[in-house]
Amino acid sequence: MVGPLRLTARERQLVAAVIDGCTNREIAVRFGVSEQTVKNQLSVLFQKIGVSSRLELAMYAVRHRLVEA
Repeated sequence: MVGPLRLTARERQLVAAVIDGCTNREIAVRFGVSEQTVKNQLSVLFQKIGVSSRLELAMYAVRHRLVEA
């Protein structure tokens, strides 16, 4: 994992939704996009941050204070 990065507003919203425990389908409904778009956005975000799972994403977010623990 790399150090803290500049995330777009959408990426921060996506991180928050993942931490809230939302499924891809729930995120898609929340953002008004397709489930496939959410999958693509998560893949790009995982690659950008250097993680490979939602758990690692959540740990990264807490560690780098992208969200409140």
